[in-house]
Amino acid sequence: MAELDYDVLVIGGGVTGIAAATAAAKTGARTALVEIKPFVGGNATTGLCLHNYITKNDRQVVFGLAQEIVDRLIDMGGAVGHVPFHGFVSAVTPVDGELFRILVTEMLAEAGVTVMYGVNVVGVEAEGGHVEGIQCAVKGGLRTIRAKTYVDSSGDADVAVFAGANFWKGEKETGKMQPVSMLLRCYGTDNKRIAEEMAVSEPAMATRPDHPEPFPVYFNGSFSKWNDVILEQGIFPNEDHKVFFNTVWPNHINVNTSAVFGIDGTDPLSLSRAAVALTRQVANAGQFLKEYVPGFKDAYFVPAAFPGVRETRHIEGLYEISDEDADTGRKFEDTIGQVCFPVDIHDPDTGQATFYQIGGDGAFDIPYRALVPKGLGNVLVAGRCISVSSYAHGATRNMAPCLVMGESAGVATALAAQQNVSMPGLDVNRLQDILEERGVFLGDRGKSQNQEALSPASRGS
Repeated sequence: MAELDYDVLVIGGGVTGIAAATAAAKTGARTALVEIKPFVGGNATTGLCLHNYITKNDRQVVFGLAQEIVDRLIDMGGAVGHVPFHGFVSAVTPVDGELFRILVTEMLAEAGVTVMYGVNVVGVEAEGGHVEGIQCAVKGGLRTIRAKTYVDSSGDADVAVFAGANFWKGEKETGKMQPVSMLLRCYGTDNKRIAEEMAVSEPAMATRPDHPEPFPVYFNGSFSKWNDVILEQGIFPNEDHKVFFNTVWPNHINVNTSAVFGIDGTDPLSLSRAAVALTRQVANAGQFLKEYVPGFKDAYFVPAAFPGVRETRHIEGLYEISDEDADTGRKFEDTIGQVCFPVDIHDPDTGQATFYQIGGDGAFDIPYRALVPKGLGNVLVAGRCISVSSYAHGATRNMAPCLVMGESAGVATALAAQQNVSMPGLDVNRLQDILEERGVFLGDRGKSQNQEALSPASRGS
């Protein structure tokens, strides 16, 4: 095997890592991406929506690679754009999971990223806060992969923690984490009939070139009318269980309703138990849907291949995004993009979802400092493991902000590798210039309400 030595190494090939690696390579860095699964795309490959590009006030704030992916998926038949929805968000962006996987695999190849599958990070070589290399279990044994800079988009902050970064799990006070879920893919469905039966508000409707008649692509509902059956059969543990549907097809739909509680996604035994329980749960839910819910009579079902983990570690960064930042729509001078999806909390004890709208103009900034782990010089975290309160994490963990963070982290680590500077010492203005040139965000740079200046006094708790 050739020497594994790069400018930028991205750990984790979910949506965050895809954007990070693509952006780093496009910035001129020799870039590698390592992923434990045999594919890239993470939770987007299961068919989850790319929440969320557009604020409650109908203003788009997410652009860049995130928008390029949607545009290219539309051409492939794997997306229907940003579709208006009069519910807990103003628009939704459903995608086809398999076409998403195909597209982003191609985008990484186009950018010249070296992708290595089946790579499990088991340690790091680090000294004085500087990571020299990551130790990996790969086919054939253990190898060390080296780089000048690293993007930890593992979801669990594995590299940062191995390197000595401080962290907490879930809620600081209780340690409770949001439940783990698994999507159920349903084929051969009558989606109009399902929406008529289950939607609690007007569904998001769209067309496609091969199906010009509008059909429902997103709606949410509950199983309230079947409470007795569900509790008797033990399908879900609570009454009035909520369910979310999305699709880009008239006869195929994704069902998001499962939950297993008390799971630590950083514990392989715990996560494996969740995979077994969730596979059983969604299979039982599929049989229930087929028997009781109109529109599913002729359907067949495929559980997603892996559980979706909402929350594990939060890294202690140079700034911690707070509850108040989300509630007020705070802006920051060192912004690297914006979040506009509501704070989405799936209760750790019941699994029921509650949405809290972003305050102010409907979006808050992600400050660069929230991606910089305290005490580490050449590592950025991006995605759901950034420095953020458990509450505000309910917004930042979603896929559109993860794409934004990934692209920004990729550009930042490429610049740092080229300029031989630390991540805390990076010229953030230069980073913002490039992000603005690439259309990642418009040119307001935290200049609206509740702005917090980049200064030592503004660093979080």
